Amino acid sequence: MKRDLIFPKVQKVLAVWGFITLIIFLFVLVTQFRALGTLGMVVGLIESKSFAHINLNQFLNGSTVGIVASLKDPYSQYLDPKTRQELNERMSGEFGGIGVYVLQDEAGRMRLISPIEGTPAYNAGIKHEDIILQIGDGSIMNMNQDDVVSLLRGEPGTQVKILVYREAEKKELEFTIIREIISVPSVKTDVLPEYSEIGYVRLNIFQSHSHQELQEKINELIEKKHVKKLILDVRDNGGGDLEASLGIASLFLENQDIVTVADADGNKTIHKAKNAVFKIPLVLLVNHNSASASEILAGALQDNNRAKLVGEKTYGKGVVQTVYLLPDGGALKLTTSRYYTPNGFDINDIGINPDYVVANANGINRDMQLEKAIEILR
Repeated sequence: MKRDLIFPKVQKVLAVWGFITLIIFLFVLVTQFRALGTLGMVVGLIESKSFAHINLNQFLNGSTVGIVASLKDPYSQYLDPKTRQELNERMSGEFGGIGVYVLQDEAGRMRLISPIEGTPAYNAGIKHEDIILQIGDGSIMNMNQDDVVSLLRGEPGTQVKILVYREAEKKELEFTIIREIISVPSVKTDVLPEYSEIGYVRLNIFQSHSHQELQEKINELIEKKHVKKLILDVRDNGGGDLEASLGIASLFLENQDIVTVADADGNKTIHKAKNAVFKIPLVLLVNHNSASASEILAGALQDNNRAKLVGEKTYGKGVVQTVYLLPDGGALKLTTSRYYTPNGFDINDIGINPDYVVANANGINRDMQLEKAIEILR
């Protein structure tokens, strides 16, 4: 009896969905008739006149890439299975590569950022902010950041040729570098030699385990090194995992807002910190390459008057991407949210202004930003 009652309901639902699908199809057909006609003609001409024929898989893959590219969103991207795997490796902190970060600057150029000490890029002589011109024998023009990173990655033991432009020397330089397994520590700590009460913490990337790693490292500084003040450095940190930035901000904030995230429909979620773990004085170092999750942390600490920001205006990436897994083993990285600092500021394409603007001059072997942070804490 129950099945007899349910079946007509299922039929009704299917009929409604079928009607909606038909309406959508007719709408697309009417409004996009010329574009669909052009597509059909192109396919027909290729199949009937061209020596080359359409590979269905490549056709569908290219269509997928083209749809995402049409969004004109530099952060949305279709990731094929190989690129998706590389993204997973990058977030886990261990991968085959040369040991350098890549960040796209305001002019659209791809810069090599902060070669990690001891890695192939560092040993080969790659410098901070070298501009990539070519990888292998091909130009990287019109590539996005993920495409460039993918080309630099590869099997350990293989080589990659990179042509860069070094602005400080006004010349092009070519490097041939052998890839290695790169294990990236997300946190590096030290005690400043002349100021033993001040701990220094360098946060390289926001990975899934960065929150726990940072807490452990700061605890060591406090318990074993007896530091009473802290400098947290997110310069040249291009971001990473949103949850990691929330966890790290929560280490320093007490029942305060961290960030408001708004989706495409305008629905807002306010992320709040609970009980602060560390209440010691804090300064945050930022620069033009501090982006995304770094800016979430910077905005939360600044708006809640928890830390002073020292350095340069940040990058200005105030949008959040969600990664959706796809049937082919790839993924769609899609901009799904925009975030606002606790005081309601939208920093996308704007950045965050530090409390103390300090620039490090080229060619001078002094870290003026770090010196200013020390001055503030003392």
